[in-house]
Amino acid sequence: MSYIQNSFCSLAIIFCFCVSGSVHAENTGVGALKAYAVFKMGDYEKAYELWKELADEGNTTAMNNIGNLYENGLGFPRDMQIAVQWYRLSAEAGDRLGQLHLGTAYEQGAGVPRDNQQAADWFRKSAEQGDPDAQFNLGVMLITNYGTELPASAKMLEDARQWLEKARLQNHPEARIFLQMLP
Repeated sequence: MSYIQNSFCSLAIIFCFCVSGSVHAENTGVGALKAYAVFKMGDYEKAYELWKELADEGNTTAMNNIGNLYENGLGFPRDMQIAVQWYRLSAEAGDRLGQLHLGTAYEQGAGVPRDNQQAADWFRKSAEQGDPDAQFNLGVMLITNYGTELPASAKMLEDARQWLEKARLQNHPEARIFLQMLP
């Protein structure tokens, strides 16, 4: 057995003893650890297989990771439509990262038709769960009146200020700059 395989097996055994909860949670934890390890070693096809098993069990992190494989063309041809399908599954299951990814896809028109209102709706769901990137993105969407040429209303600017402040408090790198630019 190679050093890497031996180290991985030891780590997996330790992880099994440290994880508390049901058998399902333990199997999901070990599966996630193994998938991440093979991903880091560049075996994207094997990582996909492992994440697919977890995704089929409802693991939203695995869904996001599969979306990431397709978005970045890792192990598969780059395909934003498939990536968006995985992000949507995660987002609809309530995962804030999936909601952020789906909002970004709508904002950029990547894999779906561009739709700033849909983007803002998904950013809001993620922002309400505390995601600083979603809070920032939603704040920017409000400042720009959803990307239109029309000026934002006073209510939109106040909402934007509140979301940007939440992002700033979580050390989002650009939130402070945008807050300083608000009237």
